[in-house]
Amino acid sequence: MTRHVTSAPERVRHRGALTTLTATVAVWAYAGAVGIIGGGIDFGPTIEGRLPWQSTTLAGVALLLGVAGPMTAAAVALWRQAPYATRTAVIAGVMLVGWILVQLAFIRTFSWLQPVCVVLGLAVVGLAVRAATP
Repeated sequence: MTRHVTSAPERVRHRGALTTLTATVAVWAYAGAVGIIGGGIDFGPTIEGRLPWQSTTLAGVALLLGVAGPMTAAAVALWRQAPYATRTAVIAGVMLVGWILVQLAFIRTFSWLQPVCVVLGLAVVGLAVRAATP
């Protein structure tokens, strides 16, 4: 079995792309949470009825805690070049994919954003693994 060795410049590129990606996803999640909590995003009565306690506020807070927070933590750790940064990014990517799976279980409605978010979550995990691999 052949193992690919990632060069230092390649790891730096992966880390830079990962920092940008996690920060971008975090900003999108904050925007989504503000839109949901503030009422700018309307799910309609069917989807709202499927939310726990029919609460869009709870849904927005869950988005903050489940996606925006972990992605922010990963972006900041990567920016600061913390030794745990890539592990934090893996966790954030897995949490994004998990968020989509939970979302599908609750609202039982498909949106084009869901596969986009799954791809972004998997990209975060993949870049984190590549950035951490010596």
